[in-house]
Amino acid sequence: MKEHSKLSDDLKNIVIDLKKEVISKFKEESDIKHFLDNIVKFNNYSINNQYLIWLQKPDAEYVNSFRKYKDLGYHVNKGAKGITVLVPNFLTMVKIKKEDDSFDYKPYYALNESELKRYKDKSDSSVEFYTKKLSGFSIGYVFDIKDTDMPKEVLEELNPIINDKGAEEVIDFFIKAIYRDGFKVKFDDIKDAKGYCDHQNKLIVVKKGLGSLMELKVLIHEYAHALAHKHLENNNKDYQENRNQYETEAEAIAYTVSKYLGISTTEYSLDYLYSWSKEKDFKEIDASLTTIIDYSNKIIHNFNDFYARDVELNSFMPNSFNI
Repeated sequence: MKEHSKLSDDLKNIVIDLKKEVISKFKEESDIKHFLDNIVKFNNYSINNQYLIWLQKPDAEYVNSFRKYKDLGYHVNKGAKGITVLVPNFLTMVKIKKEDDSFDYKPYYALNESELKRYKDKSDSSVEFYTKKLSGFSIGYVFDIKDTDMPKEVLEELNPIINDKGAEEVIDFFIKAIYRDGFKVKFDDIKDAKGYCDHQNKLIVVKKGLGSLMELKVLIHEYAHALAHKHLENNNKDYQENRNQYETEAEAIAYTVSKYLGISTTEYSLDYLYSWSKEKDFKEIDASLTTIIDYSNKIIHNFNDFYARDVELNSFMPNSFNI
């Protein structure tokens, strides 16, 4: 227990140092954009591994392990330098029923011959899988596509590309995802805004007549508010006092998701995110970056769920290192 606690403390310190180094690299608006673009490309990797990838190779386009490239039929170039990532190691924990109907718990490797035989017997429930337990971390390596013989044209098939013509269909996928998250969507004639999120009534309202592409962008922005800022349900004062922070987070999430979808992001200016971050301390910036990464990934994955289900396409995603 003490060893696990020390491991957790050591890892926590490493991650804090890692985040501080990331934030220290934000010298101008373009650095913020590159970082958010990194989230787009590697949204199936953990936050900490996204930090590591960006720090080591900010121009990386697509990364995977040596073995995964090989499984796909491609090869890593000789002499290519890998990108270091953290790989969690888990123990398989087994529960063993005793004569008094209570249970003992052991790691799989510690089972004796009799217990192992019962574990493998599917009809015997006296020894069975219990859970996976984190036992530590090891160093792994991934490689950018530029260091392999994998054609870059393959990347075009990895994610859906959305233009104005296809935006109307994509809106339906997002509306389904939003409804699943407990909010309703309404298109209405509203003034002084393109849209808003009503947390109290679980409602997202988008202005009519914006055009499909703009409606989609507004919908994503308000969806970001719905997920990332649930605590504002009965606290409008908090929103008013911290409006810049919440709008910064929602717009950064909208930029990231739009970039993933292939929607033009030229009109997004992230200078406000850079300016806002310069006025805040590390904890505030770290909290907002975590919010942006977490909910960008969540919205992208929610979209993919419905996109794959309705269009019967399976999005090709890289192996994740979930830390």
